[in-house]
Amino acid sequence: MIGENGNIISLKMLPSHLERGFPKLRADGGKKTSEATNECNCVGWSASRTRSKWFEPQPTQPWEYWPKGIPEDYSLDSFIRVFEIRGYKRCATLDSSFEFLFKKVAIYAEFGIYGQPGWEFTHVADQLHSGAWTSKLGKDIDIQHNTPQSLEGNYGMEYGKIIQILKRRCWPWELIARICVRLSKAPHVK
Repeated sequence: MIGENGNIISLKMLPSHLERGFPKLRADGGKKTSEATNECNCVGWSASRTRSKWFEPQPTQPWEYWPKGIPEDYSLDSFIRVFEIRGYKRCATLDSSFEFLFKKVAIYAEFGIYGQPGWEFTHVADQLHSGAWTSKLGKDIDIQHNTPQSLEGNYGMEYGKIIQILKRRCWPWELIARICVRLSKAPHVK
C-alpha cells in the first residue's frame, strides 16, 4: 500500500494489547502501520506527518514542540488552535465522511481528566487520501482504521469521544494523491 508521502507501507495485524484496549478497532479494520516510537505523538503525526516532533504544551525534551501563542495546557481549545493555525476550520457537525476536496481531523476529549472542569484533549486522528483514518497511539504504534469512531469510548485505552471535526482545503499535491488513490482502486477493464 502507498502511504501519504508516496512511501510503501505494509498493513499488519494489531498487537493483542491494542485489540484489548480498543475493542472496536479490529471490527473497524484497524491495522498496524509502523513500529512504536516515543519521538512523535498523535498531534505531531496528524499536524505535520512528522516522526521528529512531539507537540507537547510544556516541552521538556529536544524533540518536543509547542506553537507560540497557544496556551500551554491540555484544554480542548488549545489543541483545536494547533490545527486552526494550520488552516483547519471547525465543522458545524461531527461528519467524518470523506470529502474529496478537504482534509479532515477528528479531535477527541474527555471531561475533567487532567483536573480541570471542562473537556480536555486526549487524541487526534486524521483522514488519509483514501478516506481511511490514521492515528499515532501516543508512544505506541501508528495505525490505520476505517472510522474515527473506532477509538471512542471509556474502556481500556479508548480516547473518550470525538468533540470536534476540523477540515481544510487540500493542497494541490494532496488532490493529485487523492486522484491517484481513486484511480488505483478503479476496476481494470480487459
